Amino acid sequence: MKQPVRIKSLTFEALILIGNDMDKILEFLDACGVFYLATSDGSQAKVRPMNFARNVNGKLSFYTSKLKDLYKQLEKNPLAELSAAGKGGWIRIRGAVSLHDSPEIFGKWAAEAEFFRFADENRVACSFDSATVEFMPGYQASLPDFVAGWEKTVLPEGEIKYTRTM
Repeated sequence: MKQPVRIKSLTFEALILIGNDMDKILEFLDACGVFYLATSDGSQAKVRPMNFARNVNGKLSFYTSKLKDLYKQLEKNPLAELSAAGKGGWIRIRGAVSLHDSPEIFGKWAAEAEFFRFADENRVACSFDSATVEFMPGYQASLPDFVAGWEKTVLPEGEIKYTRTM
């Protein structure tokens, strides 16, 4: 009987997450139910649970309010990191986030999610303009579809890294 192979890390780097890969990544986040977004407030890390992310113009996007600390933190330092764990493994997405008002985006989101029908003028879309995505499969988990065709590299410490630049 074959012994399971433990894949230690899986990395996907992209200037912009686009196409089918991002749709699969969003499916994974949706299946997790809750993901966590980390920012910084000066020298203090700040993490909050979130549960809504979408593909907007080829970018992984979420929302906040201009009245929240999240907005103020991203204005000062646009670097953020998102993490989630679910069936099959965990994912981490890190990069620079831009803030933009977009009635068109919120109109589209309102059609999908009831709570967006009550959006006010303080609502802001946030998008990862550039990001690195890492996926760590769980023990005996199969690789997700979104890594098919990515370049495989075995690192000196024995980790296996899958990379794709878009």
